[in-house]
Parts: sequence; C-alpha cells; structure tokens
Amino acid sequence: MSIDTKQFHIFTKKNSRANTCIQQLSYTSDYSINHQKQKKPQQPQTAIKRNKRILPIHIPLCPSNPFGPPITAQSWCIINGKDGSMLAGYNEKLKSQIASITKIMTCWLSLKFISLISLDLDNTYFTVPEAAEIIGGTSAQLQNGDQLNIRDLLYGLMLPSGNDAAITLKYNFEQNIGINFIDEMNNCAKEFGLKSTQYMNPHGLYHKFNYSSALDIGILCYQTLQNENFANIVKTKIYFSEIIDKFGNIKEIIWENTNKLLDNGFQGVKTGQTKEAGPCVVEYYQDNNNSYIIVLLNCKSTDQRWDDTIKLLEWIKQ
Repeated sequence: MSIDTKQFHIFTKKNSRANTCIQQLSYTSDYSINHQKQKKPQQPQTAIKRNKRILPIHIPLCPSNPFGPPITAQSWCIINGKDGSMLAGYNEKLKSQIASITKIMTCWLSLKFISLISLDLDNTYFTVPEAAEIIGGTSAQLQNGDQLNIRDLLYGLMLPSGNDAAITLKYNFEQNIGINFIDEMNNCAKEFGLKSTQYMNPHGLYHKFNYSSALDIGILCYQTLQNENFANIVKTKIYFSEIIDKFGNIKEIIWENTNKLLDNGFQGVKTGQTKEAGPCVVEYYQDNNNSYIIVLLNCKSTDQRWDDTIKLLEWIKQ
C-alpha cells in the first residue's frame, strides 16, 4: 500500500512572539503491517517411577529460566550492546503486552521523520490536540492548545512517559505529512525484522493487538541507541521544558525520568506498566568492558523489576 506524495505545512517559531514561517515539504512512504502467530510455551514435564507406573508430574514454569538467576519476569532477554546478538533469554519470543515500552518505537519513528524532512528540533513547534489532554495514564502535563518544540515533546514522551506527548506527536505528523503513524510504526518493525511485534497505538495503553516480545524489544533498542538524539534523551534524569499555552503565556514544567536505575553504568532506556502488561523495563548498561541491553517483561512488582535487572546483569557478567 502506498501513500500519495503531498505538500504540508510545518510551523516554525523562534520564540513566543516571533512570526511563523512556513516550509513546504513533501514526503512519500510505503508501509505494511506484519502479523505472525506464535505457539504458547509448553510447561516442562518430569516423571517419577512408582510400582512400574510412570506418573507424569507437571512442574510450573520457573519465572526466570532453567539456567538463569531466580527472577520474577515472565520473559526476558539480554542483547550484546556491541553487535546486537542475543546472549541469553527466557520466553524471549513470547508475544506480550508491553505498555509504555511502545513509546520506544514512537520516539524512533518521530526522529526518523525529523531526519527525513530536515526539521529543526528546537525551532519547530507542535500544538497539543484535545485528544492528548484527555488521554489517561502517565502524563507530561500537556493541555489542549499548548505549543512546544519537538525536542521538548520527545523528552516529555520518554521521561515522564507522557501518553499526551505520544498522541501529540502522532497527531501532528499525521496532519502535516498525511501518513498513518501507526502503520509507519509497523513498517519500521518489519524493517527491523521484529517478528513478534505489532503496534495499535503510540503510547502502549491496553489494546489486545498491541504487543511485542523481549527479543524484538532488544533488537529495536540496539538499533535506536545508534541514534545520538535518542540515546541522549533516554539517559536524561531531569528535563526542564518551556511551553507556550493557548493564551501565549510561557509555563515551565519539570519532567523526571521514570527509570530509577540511571547511574552506575545504566544509560536508559524505558519503563512501562499496565494491569495487563505488568511492570516492564528495558535497560542499557555500559562499562569499560561490557555493553548490554536487558529487557524484562511482566515482573512481579514495580520495585522487583529493578532487582531482576541487577540480578541478570550480575549473572551475565560472570
């Protein structure tokens, strides 16, 4: 399926009082959505011999794996940060709800569009639509009619995990470029070879068909971390933003990263949590000798995901 080339307007502001200038740009894109079914993992069985009878005994799946450390994540994966190869994993191909981990692709696709049409991150402003203000879940505290530059919007997406920022990015790119943002997310997933991934929204709030796997997320993060802007955003602890409201007033907002493991070698990437997905986290770790991307999905609790990450890191470094 193809999208017709069309012209669109990007409004660029130097400051709140400056006149807008219009750039005529064009964009063409092809997209497709990848679907792939995957069988559910089977429970392991063992047997005990009694009176010449073989009695099958069902043993619950270990929430880590047969050889890894005792962690609570229902699926996990460790990717070599140097070459993108998988080092270890458990249920790593299992299709799972991923909550705000979805925003990794939202951020990446936005940066891709910005590069393709040569937008200025600091001087190109997007307007917050009403749909963004009323969306539930985690928020960047954006209100209908607010204007902020794309750089700030990306920080609002990734640090406080703003669902409102995700909707704002989707809305503005669709209005200005004339594409379907979700279809383009799925097109990128196909390009990266993510066989267990499908996107239905830009924020990760529950949708039956919005899912990925620990392995796919690890592969995606290996690619996205090559982008300097992406890497700088996800390793930032606190960010100060100036937003122009619909009355022309400037308001200041402080965003704090939801990732509590920044420091001591950890450099991002994203947290996520919904009732259906459970607590999830992706971490990028780097020291003088090692570089790992650690993905954990559906941990026992919000705090447990940090402990699970440390256990996997210590185990893989042995």
